[in-house]
Amino acid sequence: MIDQNAPIWNDLHSAGNDADKWLRHLLEEDGDFQENMEILAEDLSHQLSYYSATAYVLPHLAALCPRLSLEEKLFLIAQMGAAVAAESEWPLSPDTEAYREFLEGLEGLRRETKSLIADPHTAALLKDAPELGQQFALSALAILGDRKHAYGLYLLSAYCWEEGHAACACGWNDELLPLTEQPDCLKPTVINPWDGESLEEEAVWFQGLLALAQDEELTPILPLVYGTGVCPECGKREPYWTWLERFMQEY
Repeated sequence: MIDQNAPIWNDLHSAGNDADKWLRHLLEEDGDFQENMEILAEDLSHQLSYYSATAYVLPHLAALCPRLSLEEKLFLIAQMGAAVAAESEWPLSPDTEAYREFLEGLEGLRRETKSLIADPHTAALLKDAPELGQQFALSALAILGDRKHAYGLYLLSAYCWEEGHAACACGWNDELLPLTEQPDCLKPTVINPWDGESLEEEAVWFQGLLALAQDEELTPILPLVYGTGVCPECGKREPYWTWLERFMQEY
């Protein structure tokens, strides 16, 4: 963790270039916690971009969590998913200070997220606040699961997860694949029920967290996004995630 008075903070960037200010407000309990957290998270994830300040902020947020109430921890984790997921599109170079800071913060947030999932009180909180529950599930995916999967879903949230993107290596692509209509080119997978504890199968626990929040927006398309695409032109079969990642890289 890099001290906030270190010179590096003068060279770090965020959307408003003041992430250090909002982080300091949080650490010093200066002002409303949720308001400060929302501003900081937006500063680090504006337009789903990655900002250099993110790596240096994460360890401080992880260290802050033990001082927070269960509700505040849940809110913090829910807010930070997009900033964490964005690193998958602008990956940090290994053996750099920024990379080490990002991993330190991510590991701390992983511990806190796992602890929240294991806490029986979390389920009640998610059920009482469905929007927060959906945000928490997406953030958990970014923190505990595949960051590229999370980033793709954050992108598709602009379409309320009703439409997706797809591209095959043969050149076929579809910018607005109608996910809610279950197109013929997507073969859904079967996602088993979650036991509420295991984090081994991403689709299972992710769907389980969304179920706790009584989500009705993202849940219906999960069998498709975790399913298989069959190209309508060349017939090649690939995971939908591969189609989505290729589209984001090429179009």
